Amino acid sequence: MPKYELMYILSSAVSDNDVPTISSEVDKFITDNGGKILSQEMMGKKKLAYPVKKTRNGFYIVQTFDFAGSNMAGLDNKLRSLESIIRYILVNLEDAEIRKAKDRVIQEKMRASRKPPKVEGTPSKEITELPEIKITESELEQKIEKALESEDLGK
Repeated sequence: MPKYELMYILSSAVSDNDVPTISSEVDKFITDNGGKILSQEMMGKKKLAYPVKKTRNGFYIVQTFDFAGSNMAGLDNKLRSLESIIRYILVNLEDAEIRKAKDRVIQEKMRASRKPPKVEGTPSKEITELPEIKITESELEQKIEKALESEDLGK
């Protein structure tokens, strides 16, 4: 049986005491249809990025379970019929891993085919080192004094 991950958000209208009841209702549907709950995490109340069905906060629940693909339509209908669930996402973890592996291969091919961009002002590879300019300490002090006395410094 494929492994799935379900995350759903309960409306803030649902009291904290009713959260386990709704969660157990979803669990019961999964187990009654031949599924097996592997893990469940109650993430608690969090502020939503934007209002959903006039709700600004929601209670997040994440579940991982094994479930037959032939019963997915029934689970989808069950999640849609519960008015306390304002949003949900259901992901087939095996398909997600396959997509991730394909994406990694494509990204590696893209990295290999790219040449590093040439930045203006950087020396080319032909110049290995700049010529060394030797100057004495007294000459350096004279040049600094001359630069400080010039009118360009005040502008």
